Amino acid sequence: MKPFSRVVALDNNQEDLDSIVRALGRAGYSAIPYLFDVGEFVPPITQPCSGLRLIFSDIHLTPTSSINGVDHAATIGNFLKQIVPTGPYGVIFWSKHEADEHKIVSELMSRAPDIGFNLPVFFGFMDKNKVGIGAAEADIDYELFAKLIYGEVAKSQSLSIVMNWEERILLAATQASNSLFQVIKNAPGIESEFISEEWLKLLAFLSQEAVGKAAAISNASGALDNALLPVLEDQLRAQPSRAQDVDNAICEKLSALDGAKLKLSASIDTASLNSFYLVEDFNTGGNQPYNFRGVISKLNDNPENFISAHFGAEWAEVLYKEFIVNGETIATDETLVSRTAPCLISLSAECDEVQGKIPSHRYLLGVIFDATDLKSFLRNGQPARAALQNIGKIKVGGVAKCILVSCRRFTSEHSVSFSMPITPIARLRRNTLEEIMHHYTTHARRPGVMRFY
Repeated sequence: MKPFSRVVALDNNQEDLDSIVRALGRAGYSAIPYLFDVGEFVPPITQPCSGLRLIFSDIHLTPTSSINGVDHAATIGNFLKQIVPTGPYGVIFWSKHEADEHKIVSELMSRAPDIGFNLPVFFGFMDKNKVGIGAAEADIDYELFAKLIYGEVAKSQSLSIVMNWEERILLAATQASNSLFQVIKNAPGIESEFISEEWLKLLAFLSQEAVGKAAAISNASGALDNALLPVLEDQLRAQPSRAQDVDNAICEKLSALDGAKLKLSASIDTASLNSFYLVEDFNTGGNQPYNFRGVISKLNDNPENFISAHFGAEWAEVLYKEFIVNGETIATDETLVSRTAPCLISLSAECDEVQGKIPSHRYLLGVIFDATDLKSFLRNGQPARAALQNIGKIKVGGVAKCILVSCRRFTSEHSVSFSMPITPIARLRRNTLEEIMHHYTTHARRPGVMRFY
């Protein structure tokens, strides 16, 4: 498994590190400890720590008096470079030398590009002397330590909100798993020594029932997602509202506007925000094969007669007859044709998977174009024909583009081997894909519900 923790702790003194980890545990934070010993991190850092949100670190990681602030910042920055994955996090320093904190922070902020780590969303500081770190175990004030942690985390309200939300997700998943485990535990015919094996058999059965046996074997994790995510989502929505939500920073931000609505900051790229909700851009990480459900793929450079073979005409003709407003009656603009790119959106037949058939794959035809050409594709906000679905302005390959999808032009592939000359670039998120599927099938989607008799 990849290392996973929301909190890590770093110190060059084993006793202080043990005290910090115990204090974090009593405050509700399970931390992975790292000791900086003779220029090495122990244990060695093999890859970033998934889920990381807080780093607690001593400022002075070497007892050598000749080491200055620049060297301390380099050591801490190197640790951050190795341990921090992509994502927001906070750094909280503890030390007996509060005066050195500002210097270390300044050095880290100025040297971050050179060292190659992402800066945290906030820096905090706690005085070891106040809580007794470094003193005898009996003299450590763990209650005060917990209060100081909460106070430092509160310096970044947004990170605190996100951590609380992530905790709710984890709690919902745990509650869903616990509820399913009770099905095993309460079964009268299962002896305690066989609970683990029966638990595995039940998970395998649910995976099979969710997507079919063949699909569950080829993608067990995805099959389990299909089996348990509906319960997780229901469990999350059923969590009671907490009284402190009225004091939530989000509530305060919105209430301060009185009757007005909060506007999107001008510095936020709307294409990136759309992508967050509508698509997963493979340029930012993650990838799926082109036949995976909902994947958007671009045709490779100069695919030999692909459009003609699969859609019955050259690309310029298909573009104008299918996607351009009044395209049948206007002259073809070759520069516009060159600025557009055809794409395919993969639709797999879920009924084939559940019935154990060889999955058939259908690919809807789409077009990717620049926002400056929008007037050629939309008129009064509407596409050229009802069969088209406007995904909107999104980031594709890290660049803002617009995508239209035709729900009547498609090609198909009936094979266990795939060799189309296309490259995956993004994936439609579930709700976006369901919107297209609703448009494609012309009737409301009926979500599957698992029942057992």
